[in-house]
Amino acid sequence: MKLESITGPELKAIRRKAGINQTEMGKLIGASRSGVSYWETKQHPLTSKQYRFGVPAMMFKVLGIEILPIYLRSTRARGYGVLPLYDAAQAMLDREMERRRAKLQAQMDRRRQPCGAKTRKGHPCRMKSEPGKRRCKYHGGKSTGPKTAEGKARIAEAQRKRWEAYRRKKYLT
Repeated sequence: MKLESITGPELKAIRRKAGINQTEMGKLIGASRSGVSYWETKQHPLTSKQYRFGVPAMMFKVLGIEILPIYLRSTRARGYGVLPLYDAAQAMLDREMERRRAKLQAQMDRRRQPCGAKTRKGHPCRMKSEPGKRRCKYHGGKSTGPKTAEGKARIAEAQRKRWEAYRRKKYLT
């Protein structure tokens, strides 16, 4: 017998049909007679948790009642007629979350926070950070030189000219 939902009196009828009294059922499942009686007096259908665990589950096992898995009990559980709506709602939610994430990131990029670098006195710097950076203009680690080959060549040429002018001035005077 396969089971989808059952009440206490129905369970009692199945037990009686099997020819087992409450005391015998209690001994078979390792519970008391009053425990069996308790579950047989329930007027409302047992919840899936109640008939999968504890005394009812042991009673079903003794009586040879098979409990259907949750996913076989309802077409809704398999998503019949629900999944297209769910997919559309999930896609809409994903788009909204991505939009909010981008908006928050843009706000964080514009936000200017206190620099916080340790000063000579040992106190944190109170200047605001540069836009898009974490540190102020004094502690931000500005560029320390050219990065491209053309820039390096241009700087080297300017430095040669400066040194040449320095040497001329030094030796002429």
